[in-house]
Amino acid sequence: MNINLIPILLPFFSALLILAVSEKTKYLKELLSIGVTLTALLASIITLGNSLGGDFAEIRLPWLYNLAQFSLKADMLSAFILASVSLFSLLIAIYSFSFENKGPSKWFYFNLLFTQALAAGAVMSDSLITMLFFWEGMLVFLYTFIALSKTDQASKNTALKAFMINAVTDICLMTGVIITGYLASTFNMSEIAENKLVLSGWATFGYVLLLIGAMAKAGAFPFHTWIPDAATDSSAAFMSYVPAAIDKLIGIYFLARASVYLYKLDGTMSMVVMSIGALTIIIAVMMAFVQQDYKRLLSYHAVSQTGYMILGIGTLHPIGIAGGLFHMLNNAVYKSCLFMTAGSVEKQAGTNSIDKLGGLFRNMPVTAVCFIIAAAAISGIAPLNGFFSKELVYKGALETGHVIFFLAAEIGSFLTLASFLKLGHSVFFGKRPQELAEVREAPVSMLFPTALLAGLCLAFGFGAFWPINVLIAPSLANLGMLPACELSGFHLDNLYWVSVIVILLAVANHILGVSLAGNKASKASDHIHHAPVLKPVYEMAEKRYFDLYHLVMNKVPAMAKTLFKVDRLMDKLTDDLPSASFNAVSKNLGEAHNGSYLLYMAVTFVGIVAYILFIGGMK
Repeated sequence: MNINLIPILLPFFSALLILAVSEKTKYLKELLSIGVTLTALLASIITLGNSLGGDFAEIRLPWLYNLAQFSLKADMLSAFILASVSLFSLLIAIYSFSFENKGPSKWFYFNLLFTQALAAGAVMSDSLITMLFFWEGMLVFLYTFIALSKTDQASKNTALKAFMINAVTDICLMTGVIITGYLASTFNMSEIAENKLVLSGWATFGYVLLLIGAMAKAGAFPFHTWIPDAATDSSAAFMSYVPAAIDKLIGIYFLARASVYLYKLDGTMSMVVMSIGALTIIIAVMMAFVQQDYKRLLSYHAVSQTGYMILGIGTLHPIGIAGGLFHMLNNAVYKSCLFMTAGSVEKQAGTNSIDKLGGLFRNMPVTAVCFIIAAAAISGIAPLNGFFSKELVYKGALETGHVIFFLAAEIGSFLTLASFLKLGHSVFFGKRPQELAEVREAPVSMLFPTALLAGLCLAFGFGAFWPINVLIAPSLANLGMLPACELSGFHLDNLYWVSVIVILLAVANHILGVSLAGNKASKASDHIHHAPVLKPVYEMAEKRYFDLYHLVMNKVPAMAKTLFKVDRLMDKLTDDLPSASFNAVSKNLGEAHNGSYLLYMAVTFVGIVAYILFIGGMK
């Protein structure tokens, strides 16, 4: 068997096998999932090594009556993402071993393995049709993942919301794929890349549709609204896996493919993509800043960080694209780690409300240290990995000459750090509530993947030489882009000092917020939340005035009532009115048939006369 198929086929068939295992059987499902994901990771590492050596293995088979090919290709970029998908699948399988609040374990691991198989297939697809096959499969398991996380109706509603939003955007993606394939006369991405499509007419429309599909998968504004709801209505294990890691990896991967590999974008489209990235950064981080729920706060940051990735790729500059890809990897690392800390706190303390938490550092020191490292990384504090990926995005934005995008990214960094100062202070420091005195550290199975991800925040930092030179730079080369300067390394330039200023401002803001809130860390955002201009905007946001799905669904009853009335009117015009007319005529005719021969002869005579006159008139 081709080793590239192992990360697809092994999880696929193992997921089916898990369904045969009784829910009452202990540890078999968990151990099987860990063994499968570990094997898939090892195969992915071998594939990555082969790609580093220039061995881009391909599989091509006739498919769909030879209208397209089932085409898989492990080039450097896809092999790098494949290894990342396999790593996070293994870590979630381990993390979930002792995590009870994930729904029925059999269905959880079934969804986990199937999602891994489909994500691996989507990443390695060299045919747009093949990619769609795996991509759409992920949509089904997104629904089941959320719906089966809990037994209440809220999880079912959120699952439906996630499904509907992604289904609509996936229709856009399908249409974009059809347009792209038609214009290029092939669905093979490698062949399209040899003669990239130029934006004009239908090509522009096709790219925009692909952009919508990629952004929705990554969780960008305005297609992100299901993610905060999932944070409340699903498990931390799901959030650590899909919104934090898998969706970001797949969505941003395809965005890079479409924007650099398949199409040749112009300055106008670059501005559009960067604007979407900047809006995603600001809007989501503003919402994150005022949240009082641990997981919901993290979910908005998962959206906000997507903005940096989109902004970096939208610059169309090698430095910015490198930053977008590196930030994609870094975000998956520290965001998954942060959701794992949230799950550990939820399991041990029994709540996600930061207003009810506090002083847990002494009870859960390993979780607390992992949180601090990951929070510093996502906030872009040197020398951790997030600093270096954000630095590349900043430089790429400045290279475009549009300083406003750089300012938006820096404002996002300020609010990100301010949010995590509030969250960390509220949960792990300050006064500990009496009811949390007996809280203990999370089990080893939950601590191991959390600590490993925190370790990666350190390992990918300090100049980021290994991830940039081994993973990002070769991936850029696959996309046909070669940076003109060294991407890795620590640069003590103006951007560094700007980051220091942003850190100091965020710390000062937190101190001011805590002081104004009467030394209550969970209320450290109130001075901004309730500011004269921002308060009504936040109130509108909390009432879901900016949630497109909510607005549409609220209009559904009124629309359905209107359509029902129109339907009844049409029924009356097409059914009731003709029927009543014919019945009336029939009744009158029936009454006229009284058996009188004289009447019948008179009617016949009148008919003959009328016919003769009619014929005569025609002549």
